[in-house]
Amino acid sequence: MKKMIFFLGFIFSISPSVTKAQKDYLDFNFEQCDPKGKSIVIWENAGDEAFLSIDTTNSSSLKNSLFVRVNRSIDGASYYMVLPSVYYQGLRTIEIISNIKMPFEKPNAGLWCSIHNSKEYMGGGSTYVGNMKFPTLPNVRSAGKYIPVMPFSWTPFRFEVKIDKDPTEVMIGIYVSKDRAWFDDIKIKINGKLINDLLFQILQN
Repeated sequence: MKKMIFFLGFIFSISPSVTKAQKDYLDFNFEQCDPKGKSIVIWENAGDEAFLSIDTTNSSSLKNSLFVRVNRSIDGASYYMVLPSVYYQGLRTIEIISNIKMPFEKPNAGLWCSIHNSKEYMGGGSTYVGNMKFPTLPNVRSAGKYIPVMPFSWTPFRFEVKIDKDPTEVMIGIYVSKDRAWFDDIKIKINGKLINDLLFQILQN
């Protein structure tokens, strides 16, 4: 069952390391920001549902990170946003960078991007090399090869997608196949230019 996360609410948690952030606007470092003059996005869930929260005790740079836990994994959990069209006009290259912390040597989480033109798949990329139920990325190899990571250590990841015509939809998301993972310092570059005015809020039921 799909679950919409409207970034217009609050995070609820009984963990002392997690903020409630009832009216906080967050950037992609998961830090509080002034929303004036910024764009606000909505994220949607596909696959398994997960518990999302802001962890104030783990960060690769500043204070906070996004913590994701999948309690019952069948397909893995994807949470994604549809990038507002103002950001991808004339898009030819999109680069996505993030630091991710995982509990296993074999990565169980990653970032992804899927680009479409009138619902036709144009290209995509992912830092996760396994099979994802959502999204389907036909041109991304998922032969099971992976680069081992140090468990519970921040690891930098990056991928780039190139296209040759204008898209009508750009989806960007995170994926956790099982257990838990932390995400921090997400950077999105369109044609080499960093997006720095996109914010969100989190509603977790």
